[in-house]
Amino acid sequence: MSGLLLGGLGFAAAIIMIFLEIPVAVALGLVGLVGSGMIIGTSGAMTIGATTVWESVTNYTLTMLPLFVLMGNLAAQSGLSTRLYQSMSTLIGHRRGGLALATIGASAGFGMISGSSLATTATMGRIAMPEMLSAGYTRALSAGSVAAGGTLGILIPPSTVLVIYAFIAEQSIRELLLATAGPVFLAVLLYCLAIWVPVWLGWSVAPKRERAEGRERSDALRELIPPVGIFALIMGGLYSGAFTANETAAIGASVVLAYGVLSRRLSSRGFVLALMGTAKVCGALYLVLIGANLFNFFLALSGLPFSLTSLFTGILDQPFMVICLMLLIYLVLGTLMDSLAMLLLTVPLFVPVAQAAGIDLVWFGIFAITVVEMGLITPPVGMNLFVLKTVNPRIRLVELWRGVTPFVIADLIRVAIIIAIPAIVLWLPRSAF
Repeated sequence: MSGLLLGGLGFAAAIIMIFLEIPVAVALGLVGLVGSGMIIGTSGAMTIGATTVWESVTNYTLTMLPLFVLMGNLAAQSGLSTRLYQSMSTLIGHRRGGLALATIGASAGFGMISGSSLATTATMGRIAMPEMLSAGYTRALSAGSVAAGGTLGILIPPSTVLVIYAFIAEQSIRELLLATAGPVFLAVLLYCLAIWVPVWLGWSVAPKRERAEGRERSDALRELIPPVGIFALIMGGLYSGAFTANETAAIGASVVLAYGVLSRRLSSRGFVLALMGTAKVCGALYLVLIGANLFNFFLALSGLPFSLTSLFTGILDQPFMVICLMLLIYLVLGTLMDSLAMLLLTVPLFVPVAQAAGIDLVWFGIFAITVVEMGLITPPVGMNLFVLKTVNPRIRLVELWRGVTPFVIADLIRVAIIIAIPAIVLWLPRSAF
């Protein structure tokens, strides 16, 4: 059996195993190990397997991963997420659609601390949805704003998915983190329009409520200082070159810990829970990385990525066509599998094609993650929809699908703008010291 055919069969086997809900780490690792064994022999595959495990868990670049996860868990245990939403609700909740807008703003703020879309969706689903429903908001608008706001967690630093992409594609995590600034601002703006336009046209019910008094508003502004300060520290340190990415992760986790202790909002039990949660998440993430590395090695041995580049030869001089074809593939896959699995499967294949077409790999990383992010709310398998359904079982899937439709349209517009104006992504990393 030729290596190319074996690579194609292995890729198909990995997709089928993921569809069968076999853990991504197991699916990728098993295909990678067995496939490599069929090409270079069992002994060679076992040697590569042992080397891959060691290199994955001792890679210096990945030391930021547990630190970023710890920062998010410490923030959650310190109650930052709850206070963030309450502050945004106090400041703009009196306007029509204000609570939904507050949900988007709070999701962006919590996402920059947790770095996880699913965690952001679950947290905001418990905090924001009950208040919106009790205020008379429709279930569709309430659910849509929470599900869409949750997607911001995958793109806002510190994003674990960005770290994984940087590791697989061998790109600078510092440049990738800086490159998120423009797309995140654009996402928040378009999501706010996706709320405001249907409310203004009368398609969604979002009543006004009483405006908060001056003292309440000043207290709310004061509560926004810690999360905004943490984000400013992360981005400012990266932009100025004062911190490396690893140092930024360590400083961020230390600052959140100091905030929790000094404000007396982080209990000893909360600290232990944060450590346990970090260990569980990082254990799963490192297994995924090991599996992805084994899978990538197998694909490289089979020659599949290079054959795929050859198939694109006719349009490699037209980067726009290459991007559109990749976008179409991502949109189809996004309705069928979760974001991390989609990224791990496609990045090893698409990165060589993007390089051959002259596409900047920092830009491509943001593009890919943006499209993957859109898959989190794209029916029928958008993962954020099912997380929200679990948190709020009374909401019907039809209501969820109807609620996210304006946000999916906003995402399509955002992707089109990013493709048309690459400088939105690249201006900050290219201007940084």
